[in-house]
Amino acid sequence: MSRQTIIRIGALIIQVAILLLIWKGFLHPLRGGLLVLAVGGGVFFLTRDSSGANQRRQ
Repeated sequence: MSRQTIIRIGALIIQVAILLLIWKGFLHPLRGGLLVLAVGGGVFFLTRDSSGANQRRQ
């Protein structure tokens, strides 16, 4: 497995744990929602392809 895949799986586990805390009432929904978005955004920037290999410029 690549480093990106491991990071994405780890982030998904964290997001599910946050959603479970919201569901059980241990975490405020607004604050938990912001945490889920922050984790998703952080992973997006950590795992994006910045090499330009997938970009087609004409």
